[in-house]
Amino acid sequence: MKCEIIRDLLPVYCDGLASEETAEEVEKHIAECSECRGIYENMKAAVPELPKPDIQPMKKVRKALRLRLWLSIGIIAAAVLTAGYQLFCAHPMLARTESIIVEHTSRMKDGGMEYIYKSPLISPGQGRFFSVSIPKGSVVEIDKEHDCVWVDGEKLSVGYSNDEEIYAPADGVLVPSSILCVDVKCKTGFKAVRFEYEHYPELNPLLPSEAKLELRPCLPFRQDMNQCLGDSKAMNLEFSASQCGKGARLTINCRDGDIMIDLHELAIAEGIIDE
Repeated sequence: MKCEIIRDLLPVYCDGLASEETAEEVEKHIAECSECRGIYENMKAAVPELPKPDIQPMKKVRKALRLRLWLSIGIIAAAVLTAGYQLFCAHPMLARTESIIVEHTSRMKDGGMEYIYKSPLISPGQGRFFSVSIPKGSVVEIDKEHDCVWVDGEKLSVGYSNDEEIYAPADGVLVPSSILCVDVKCKTGFKAVRFEYEHYPELNPLLPSEAKLELRPCLPFRQDMNQCLGDSKAMNLEFSASQCGKGARLTINCRDGDIMIDLHELAIAEGIIDE
């Protein structure tokens, strides 16, 4: 191949852009032609070598990005765990109405009656009440005139004070010796159900009950199990017949509304009291 053609191809060859066949012809020619070889060497020396890129800054950037990524993941994970602890352990939400099941039964103590009264030995402000069981089939008369109670023709004695016999006053209430049992169950996949129960008036069995119940499904982690339901996840509540008068009710607070249970109607349905 002529020197003129080779010299025209040298720039392409030096840039590494020549085809394989062309490169072979150029190399063969400059090996034999000293003049073209000198031009090639001058041309090659004139092409500056590019410096190798410094990759250290890029490594530092990648390391910083990885550190920032793991830090972000750690913050998100901590936030999720904190929110989960608050929602499922520390402050669990109320159960929904659809998960609440209410069942009721009655339980007879001895088949007789109970006379509930406030002891004449207790000052009015203390409000302490007592009860006396009266056998089944007894004839009971509350004598307001003489402020006493007659059972089968005899005064109902409630004890002694300073060797003096004390009789039950006539301001009490005679009720069946029965208990209304209300079971409140919570259907949930959680291992524990925290409960909060309030019963007013708990100390006065002569007034209709007003009770409030809250059930909160939760994880057992760091829970006071004395404040959680057992494996059956049922709350067993009992109300005496005297507490099931008109107006007696049980309120179950739920996330989507309250469940109102009329204890008076349940007691009638169970035959504990008459309408």
